[in-house]
Amino acid sequence: MFLFLLCLIPLTALLARQIPGESTALLSVGFCPGQPEDELTSRVMAQLTRSDQSSAVRYIRYPDEKQLRQAVYNGDVRLGFLFPKDLSALFSAYASVSDTDAGGALSILGQAIGAPDSEAVDKKGMQEHAIRVICGSNDIVTKLEKEQLFGKLYPEIERYVLKAWMDVHADGFSTDKKERDAWLDHALSHSLVTSNFSQLSYLNGDLIRDQELNTYYLSPLRGLLAITLILICFAACLFLMQDNQRQLFVWLSPSLRPWLHYLYLLIPVVDGGLFAFIALSVSGVGSGLSELAPFLLYIPAVCGFSNLVRILTGKMTLFSASIPIVVMGCLFLTPVFFDLQIVPALQAALPTAFYLRSLHGASTFLPLALYAVISSGASILIDWLKNR
Repeated sequence: MFLFLLCLIPLTALLARQIPGESTALLSVGFCPGQPEDELTSRVMAQLTRSDQSSAVRYIRYPDEKQLRQAVYNGDVRLGFLFPKDLSALFSAYASVSDTDAGGALSILGQAIGAPDSEAVDKKGMQEHAIRVICGSNDIVTKLEKEQLFGKLYPEIERYVLKAWMDVHADGFSTDKKERDAWLDHALSHSLVTSNFSQLSYLNGDLIRDQELNTYYLSPLRGLLAITLILICFAACLFLMQDNQRQLFVWLSPSLRPWLHYLYLLIPVVDGGLFAFIALSVSGVGSGLSELAPFLLYIPAVCGFSNLVRILTGKMTLFSASIPIVVMGCLFLTPVFFDLQIVPALQAALPTAFYLRSLHGASTFLPLALYAVISSGASILIDWLKNR
């Protein structure tokens, strides 16, 4: 079974690499226009459905609200956007101009430079023409997707805000409203941003290639493989405790047994580590030889940590009960999916935290090396004291 598990680790990563490119989107979002569909909604929806290989979100158009709700219910999309019948009325309310010569557009610009909020924006009109969001669960993805939608809508919002600003300052223009609006539409149509202004890099200076940004489904693979090594070591601990109950090592001197115990755990973790490193290489998630040093330090850290848990729990039943607790701790307190800076003491007890943060310069190798030495040494020392 162990040999099967070893082969399964790189095979799973290799199969994940074969997922078609069009399936790389992490999130599917549905939307449907109001009836009848206005010109502005058509422009926005064309923007949403435009193919973007670097986007984590795929937008799917539905013809009516009923089908959109059904898609959310079935789980085909995570959430759905229902556009109002008159999207331009929503943007006009946002960039509304009051009768006091202090227009909503001016208040928006003022907020950007720190001026106090103004009541010039037509909040009632915004509520009446709001974009409705249908979601099956209110989670962090839902909140992030609403932010991304605002980014997609920004070019059109910008247009309405600028037009409202020019209306407030009409005396400073020599043209009438129709000509000003036509000039602005023409100018903005030639200033669409199509280039990538950002260049991502890790703290150690390694650049993140564009193709790396597309493998969203593989992003947690490194952390999950790190947890897999802990599970392998915990399984070895259970076999070790069983062999000790059978008194298979009574012939060995008590002073040497702790070293045998540590070596007993190290052998399967080294085997698992070799196959996990192969899996990192074939998946494309790994950083090649630059990741070898922290990975080699992580292996004794896993053995030291697992051995400590085995010795401190003492009994197989208590040790077995600790396995789901450790796994949940690794998943939620170490940067497998999110880097949550909470409960530092508990995070410092888990080897995955030091390993994952030592990559790409988020932390030096020294904390990981110290963790490996201290945990391994402490486990052998406590084991020796118990066998005296």
